[in-house]
Amino acid sequence: MRKKNNLPSYVNELEEKVVDLSLQLKSSSNELILVKENYNKTIGKLIHNLKNPIGVIFSFSEMMLEDIEDYSTEKLKKHIEIIKNSSKFSIELLNTVAKLSQLKSSDYTLNLKQLNFLNLISNVISEFKHLAEERNTIIQINFPEKPTFLAVDEAEISVVIRNILNNAFRYSSKNTTITIEVRENNNIVETTITDEGIGISEENLSKVLNEFFVVNTYSEDKQKCIGLGLAVASKICMHHKGKISITSIIDKGSSFKISIPKI
Repeated sequence: MRKKNNLPSYVNELEEKVVDLSLQLKSSSNELILVKENYNKTIGKLIHNLKNPIGVIFSFSEMMLEDIEDYSTEKLKKHIEIIKNSSKFSIELLNTVAKLSQLKSSDYTLNLKQLNFLNLISNVISEFKHLAEERNTIIQINFPEKPTFLAVDEAEISVVIRNILNNAFRYSSKNTTITIEVRENNNIVETTITDEGIGISEENLSKVLNEFFVVNTYSEDKQKCIGLGLAVASKICMHHKGKISITSIIDKGSSFKISIPKI
């Protein structure tokens, strides 16, 4: 008699579990579909971006082999330089896509270490010293007087600073200023990199951190952009529980603020 009384309750409990499992299965299925769509999109974009440089490498290699006896040293050097640049672009693209894939992996982990964050930024800035001299670009630094300590993955956060600085140079004219400011705000370390470049429209501000999104296909120095540098930087910041926020004015410049909480 007691078992019969408990039967409706047991059936209801089973029904609730079946519904719950069904919802979980649907959610997992949707996630799998999204992952597959993103994967296919990435592969499609990769193929699209590799077609041209690999085609250039093939065409110029074929030309050189067919007419090698008629090549002057100057012409040979020029065509080898074209092959080299196309190869460099292809390798950089593959490396960046591999990095993006690594950041999306469930196995990805950070190597966090407490360090002087100002030294990290200074080291990355030093990599751009020669480029700044070539373009007559002033790098203005506004750092706190005291050291700023932060637990980060040094290699990964260096990639973030490097990618944003690289964009600042690429989309700015010569004889401009790039400002790098670091400050602490409510236990959050904020690094703001401001340029005097082409700027980003309000319409595109929310898209610039997306994969393969480019405001301009070519930078000021006519280098092709593929739209992965900022996406990589954004994902690294997210792994540090931080974020990148952007403000910009067309033809005036952009500011990228990297906010990372102290752990």
